Amino acid sequence: MAKRYAKALVEVAAASNELDGVRQDLRALAALLREHRDLRQFVSNPSVSRRDAGAVIKDVGSAMEVKPLTATFLQVLLEGGRLAGLEAILRAYELLVDERLGRVKAVVTSAAPLEADAQERLRRRLGDVTGKDVYLELRQDPALLGGVVTQIGSRVFDGSLKTQLARLRDEMVRT
Repeated sequence: MAKRYAKALVEVAAASNELDGVRQDLRALAALLREHRDLRQFVSNPSVSRRDAGAVIKDVGSAMEVKPLTATFLQVLLEGGRLAGLEAILRAYELLVDERLGRVKAVVTSAAPLEADAQERLRRRLGDVTGKDVYLELRQDPALLGGVVTQIGSRVFDGSLKTQLARLRDEMVRT
């Protein structure tokens, strides 16, 4: 279901040259619904009329200054009872847009913030490996101790100090 909605939205957004703008809108709205449980429950509650939920979503969209295309799409989701699937639709939308534009997202987790030059070197190197334009989604996890873990799609490149120490420990136990 999510992929069908995402595919339709990609086609319309591409035709109006709003692929990235719609993506930003969807990310912001998904984050808002994730963070505000009361809002999420209200618009997803079957006992709340679609008209009332639609009015709230319209007000939220206006306050966030979402694109008209995004606002219309949200109303379609709401009327179809699919607003709860927004996160899955967003993920599918991002994958389809990236595929269409020949780019790929790399989720990079490091123990400490990466400096700009390190980010750029990593982005270029990953671009060489994938043959695509790479953009980074940066995360931090102090438990890694050092190094980075990079995920592109289902592929994971684990260069963390934590994993290297675990491998060393396993080798020492085996000998």
